[in-house]
Amino acid sequence: MKIIFAAGFSALAVLVAGLFSALMMRPGLHVMGVLLPRQVWLVEHAWIWRLGWWLWLLALFSWMLLLVALIWGYIPAHRIATMLQSGLILLAAALTIAGVAFWMQGLPWAANQQNAYELVLLVDTLALGLMGAGLFMGGAVTLWLAVDLMRQPTLPGWWMAPAVVAGLSALPSPFLLPRGAHLILAGVAWLFWCLLLATRRQLPSAFSEWR
Repeated sequence: MKIIFAAGFSALAVLVAGLFSALMMRPGLHVMGVLLPRQVWLVEHAWIWRLGWWLWLLALFSWMLLLVALIWGYIPAHRIATMLQSGLILLAAALTIAGVAFWMQGLPWAANQQNAYELVLLVDTLALGLMGAGLFMGGAVTLWLAVDLMRQPTLPGWWMAPAVVAGLSALPSPFLLPRGAHLILAGVAWLFWCLLLATRRQLPSAFSEWR
């Protein structure tokens, strides 16, 4: 039941954050283009910018919650690989949170300074670099965990296909950001996977022979 709840929570968090970004944050996300319209929007709508990234931090927490629930529910905890997966989840989250926090707080301030062009460029570069590294590691551990779950006899292998797509789509983030088409694909695949898990009445019991 914990996995079903975590999947439903993650689906809701990602959906709300994605819709808010698409409907409310688009002017601030136009990294490539003329600075002035973006600069004015960031100064006048700083609270929208910050709220949107708080929603994405909630979505990031829900990603961690679901992966940890799956690890503890279906994968033996004593394996070295499982320990590495748990460490990668924390490292990916830490890097992404650092990038989000820097962008969330630093960009409206930079846009309001006299030398805004240089400062905004600096904030964008640092924040996107951190987020790119975090998304790369997050995609890698999501893919790794999905393949691990495919190898387990308990869950149907095809259930993991959306997670594989989500992980693969996030991998090239360091090279593709600030373009975000690959992240839209990753988000849609993740949302589909969460809904697939959340709509199950009951998930198969893992390690039933131990009970």
